Amino acid sequence: MKWIADQQSFDEAMERVAGEKILAIDTEADSLHSYFDKVCLIQMTADGQDLVVDPLSGINLRRFGDVLADPNVTKILHGGDYDLRILHRDFGYTVHNLIDTMIAAQLLGYEAFGLAALLERHFGVKLNKAHQRADWAMRPLTPEMLDYASMDTRYLVALAAKLREELTVLGRWEWALEEFSRLENVRYRETDEDAEPFRKLKSIGNLDRRQLAILRDLHGWRDGLARAADRPPFKIIGNDTIIEIARAKPKSREELAAVKTMSRYHLDRYGRDLLGIVRKALELPEDQLPERGEPKMWIRDKALEARIEKLKKVRDKVAAELKVDVSVVAPRHVLTAVATLQPTTVADFDQIPAMREWQKKLLAQALLDALKPPPANGKLF
Repeated sequence: MKWIADQQSFDEAMERVAGEKILAIDTEADSLHSYFDKVCLIQMTADGQDLVVDPLSGINLRRFGDVLADPNVTKILHGGDYDLRILHRDFGYTVHNLIDTMIAAQLLGYEAFGLAALLERHFGVKLNKAHQRADWAMRPLTPEMLDYASMDTRYLVALAAKLREELTVLGRWEWALEEFSRLENVRYRETDEDAEPFRKLKSIGNLDRRQLAILRDLHGWRDGLARAADRPPFKIIGNDTIIEIARAKPKSREELAAVKTMSRYHLDRYGRDLLGIVRKALELPEDQLPERGEPKMWIRDKALEARIEKLKKVRDKVAAELKVDVSVVAPRHVLTAVATLQPTTVADFDQIPAMREWQKKLLAQALLDALKPPPANGKLF
């Protein structure tokens, strides 16, 4: 394994990498340790050599971006969706000509398709999970952490070759190529900020409007501290604690100390702020309280649901024959789109963008047959 943290070493390494036809890549970010996560490591394996690059050292990574975009170099990733998003977000890079070993394993019907499971299955290698939650932004990294990081790419080229061989034998390599092509289009996109992010917290359905107001304000206060400190919000104070504070509506230090999960550290450091937030929320007029998330009453389309059930039976039968998970063969949103469209010809399936070509070839005719009305029984009435 070679650690690269200066421009000359990086340029020399990329000179060699650019001459290779196949490159395994991975990244490590610090989302568990920072509010604003970033790419902290870039791992590569080329021609049997493991490289771990430090993007935090100020290296100009342009040549790496050029290799990622080069269609003549095959890039191997495992579960690359997140890697592609953060490489695009942090550096503007896109990846062309890629193979994703997790997708390949799913198309083969593997029940365990995580990298650790695949390496143990095919190479007898057991990954040490001790550094799964490591802070990859720390410097210097220990030799054990660097070895752990390099293992994420060390076997990917050989793994991809084995999975390709299995897919080819089963006639599914073309399926994989279509999935890889779609994955190339993944980009990072800023989502519209949720106006009420506190509603994403679990186990708040039984809070009343006043308690929801307290929770909303506690959540906003915590988020501000997390942003300022560049720390994950849960490291400021946990979700369970702010929910329990909202539930208890404490009016004194003693009542706050009695809240479940309230630690002495949080009581001493934030007690005054927490009580102040609760007090202000308790004083809000009724018209400024958030509405409860009452369940919406939707009009059920029983005919649509019946068609979806027919399609599911077809999908499930095919999935069982292939020994592939049903969500891979055709997820529910695809079946819903088919049931809504009610195609009458195979060509009609082209109106469903989410449906892959391999899925159409595999399922279209059977799905059409399932949607056909039952034959007339010959009676006039």
